[in-house]
Amino acid sequence: MPGEFWDASDPRERYLLRIRAVAQTRRVSAVLSHWSAAAVHNLPVVGSWPTRVHLIVGKASGGRSRNGVVKHNVRLDDRDVVTIDGMRVTSLARTIVDITSLNHPLSAVAMVDRVLHADPRSPTPAMLAREQLLLMWESMTPFRGHARSLDLIEFGETAAETPIESVSRYQMRVIGCPRPLLQTAFFDRQGFIGRPDFEWPVFGHIGESDGDRKYLDPAYRGGRTADQVVRDEKVREDRLRAVSRGFSRWRWAVALNPGALRQLLADAGLPMGQPRE
Repeated sequence: MPGEFWDASDPRERYLLRIRAVAQTRRVSAVLSHWSAAAVHNLPVVGSWPTRVHLIVGKASGGRSRNGVVKHNVRLDDRDVVTIDGMRVTSLARTIVDITSLNHPLSAVAMVDRVLHADPRSPTPAMLAREQLLLMWESMTPFRGHARSLDLIEFGETAAETPIESVSRYQMRVIGCPRPLLQTAFFDRQGFIGRPDFEWPVFGHIGESDGDRKYLDPAYRGGRTADQVVRDEKVREDRLRAVSRGFSRWRWAVALNPGALRQLLADAGLPMGQPRE
């Protein structure tokens, strides 16, 4: 392809180009799975997309992983395969169970939260219900990583809106922070303030995790400039501080570092080392 097209593509788009190249050059129709299926389903990843393409070839097919292709010799029911843009891909539920079985909890939690997310203010339903994930998990059990998979599926939340919220919540469990409420509506004399990411009502504390999307994504800015978003966030934060006893804000560098998040929230007065829920 033209170099300028590749250069203009973002990491997920480049990975999708690799995926399509592999899918179109197989002698036998392949089923894309794991990270490759996640990319096709447009699920979020924490960190970088891989470069290797993942395929399920079935236990009887054999074959080695080479030339940038990872082959998974696992059982796959035909009912768990869908076609997207002409490519055969594991279904959304099967993809989530496969990812949660791997030792990549941050991406897994972000993906589970994404498919379970349901905004009560919107008529758009969640991509999947937890029951669908559990049924898929049960149909596959036993499999390598099945206990890890079940834990992450049950940990998923319907109210988490962004990957940084999902990662922050998982790290809170790691450091033993009390489990927060998500997206609680706050009001003052002027009316509705907003729905901060986290609230600990017992401690009168509010937490906000900010990714770059809030400031850089035109769809999120709603016609505002980045400077206007910053000013609006400052006004919102001041109002939230006025109706709570404490307020913490952090970005990706802290969300990805459990030690840094622990220090931030401990300094705010939240107890650490609570038993895992």
